[in-house]
Amino acid sequence: MQVAALLATLLCSTALGQNAQVPLKDIAQGWFDKAKSYIPSTDSIPDPIEAGAAAIAGQQVQKVNIRNFERLLAPKSEGPEEWLIYTTGGNKTCFGRCGNADLAWNESVPILAALPQSGSSTLRLGKIDCERENVLCSAWGIACPGAAHFLVPQKSSESQLTPARFTNFNVSTVGPQDIITLASAAPNSKIMNITPYEGILHPIDGMLAKAGLQQYLGYLINFLGSTPSWVIMLTISFFSRQFMGSRMTGRAGPSAQQPAGAAPAAPVAAQRTAAPASAGKGGKKRR
Repeated sequence: MQVAALLATLLCSTALGQNAQVPLKDIAQGWFDKAKSYIPSTDSIPDPIEAGAAAIAGQQVQKVNIRNFERLLAPKSEGPEEWLIYTTGGNKTCFGRCGNADLAWNESVPILAALPQSGSSTLRLGKIDCERENVLCSAWGIACPGAAHFLVPQKSSESQLTPARFTNFNVSTVGPQDIITLASAAPNSKIMNITPYEGILHPIDGMLAKAGLQQYLGYLINFLGSTPSWVIMLTISFFSRQFMGSRMTGRAGPSAQQPAGAAPAAPVAAQRTAAPASAGKGGKKRR
């Protein structure tokens, strides 16, 4: 028993001696590495600048859809308004290439909101998601990523027009400055260099919008875009066959009205030629 106790004492003293030889620096480094393992990696932490810009953009930007765009862009008695509406999309409408433009828009929103008001016009910011509002984008004839700019007059006379300007962005080179210069109050503003659109697809003053047909056009374009091409080809082929069949039936109408047993009338020249021959045969019989 005494020998066993002596051996245990020697082993413990040896282990303590080895631990005493470990430098304090290595022990501290081990504790630091262990604590660092509990901290999430930087890849899982979102960029605070991007997250903050997206949050601010969501609070200061009005979502524009087919149900509220007429109310938002209508003249108001409070005064004229300037609307800058950003158009974006997803995999179907933007083919997954709007990420860079979305980031540029989110970064430009705080700067646009801080711009001084241009004269008496109040700057309003809007956004259209063509992935969800594809009918509205089809009715306006706009592509994404891009922007629509409207100068809404004050509600004083019905004859006032709403100038509309549209522009598209380069998906690879667009930056916040390209969007900021579309505001009238921005330094070196470029919005007035864009020619106003005055065609029939104008969202407010166009002929279709005045007649209340622009939304129906959007539904039609969206339906044709979502319909497979083979269905359209079969439909065209069916109606063309029906049309040609009705034309052929109309041409055969007069000949079909004759009785079935009646022989067609002989030509007049043939009747005259046959008359002398029949007369000669009659004379021979009399003789």
